[in-house]
Amino acid sequence: MLNQFIFSMIYFIKNTIRNLINNLNIYLMKTLKITILFGLLSLFSFSQTVHTVDNRDQSGGQFTDLQAAVDAASPGDIIQVLPSPDSYGNIDVTETLTIMGLGHNPANTNGEVAKIQNISLKGNSAGSEIKGLRISRIDAGTASNSVNLDDMHIINNRITSYVSGSTTDNLSDGWIVEGNYFSSTSTNIVPETGTDDWQMKNNYMRGFFTKAGNTSIITNNIMLTSSNSHIFFYNCDNPLVNNNIFISTGNLTEIGVNNSTIVFDYNITYSTALTIDPLPGSNNLDNTNPMFADVAFTFNEIPDFYTSDFDLAAGSPGINAGSDGTDIGIFGNNFLFDPNGRPNLTPYPESITITNSVVAPGQTLNVNFTATQKQ
Repeated sequence: MLNQFIFSMIYFIKNTIRNLINNLNIYLMKTLKITILFGLLSLFSFSQTVHTVDNRDQSGGQFTDLQAAVDAASPGDIIQVLPSPDSYGNIDVTETLTIMGLGHNPANTNGEVAKIQNISLKGNSAGSEIKGLRISRIDAGTASNSVNLDDMHIINNRITSYVSGSTTDNLSDGWIVEGNYFSSTSTNIVPETGTDDWQMKNNYMRGFFTKAGNTSIITNNIMLTSSNSHIFFYNCDNPLVNNNIFISTGNLTEIGVNNSTIVFDYNITYSTALTIDPLPGSNNLDNTNPMFADVAFTFNEIPDFYTSDFDLAAGSPGINAGSDGTDIGIFGNNFLFDPNGRPNLTPYPESITITNSVVAPGQTLNVNFTATQKQ
């Protein structure tokens, strides 16, 4: 992870210097470039090759075009994408890669995040991992353009539309979709009919599941709506549904299920306004306040995701009440949910300080920084 540490430090130092140049009395030669050397990465040897992508002006990345970086990569490589005000567009992934950003909360990265429009997983891209990004849509190819699309891992992203498996039977089995923030009120996750063994867990969701089959698991999600009539499951065939929290801030009176067979176990329902019909199943906590640590509910409105804390407060009925003996909700199932969407095991800076804010031509700009690693 040392390469990712250096990459993160370069980004934050570079932007700190930019801000100082804009706001402080710093005297620099006109020819001085504020790009910190990405060539530092070449001084180290790593088991995986890292390709850096930055589409901003004065880019210090190896690539400015994300698809070009993907095309240049070999199976097992890492594509690290820098935050930017501009989208990186659509990409096709045809081999096993890790594509990662620094997280999806813009407050942590100078108001910018790495945004990708659509990611299409095709070819022989089985086992790819996508994390720490803001993405509109992730979908899978078909037998006409793909060989193996199993075992994808979609984690710690903000997804503004949906994640979809392949319409070809058993071409995209075994996906894990976890720790994501889904902001669309329409379809969020659709494994597709004929797809097996999906795990959809520990996600914060505004929309619904579509075409989840009886070999799939839907667990430890928070599903929240302000609608007076909301479908949570559409065309689903008896997936395992447990340890989830369903919340309404409107006049909802039932957990909507359309053309689906669902048995609910160990779930919580809660409405800030009306009583919700009891869930069919066992060990559910119907119409029970989950007692979040810090969430301000307002009628017919959705609390801000980034400023809310959906962990369970002391005394919550959901603590250790799940089917596995852990908490119900996104912090259960022994999962470290991160509302910032930062990839696991990646170092992040805690502080960056410029010790000499006035620099004459030829002098050194001194930068001190401290960092920690997300576990």
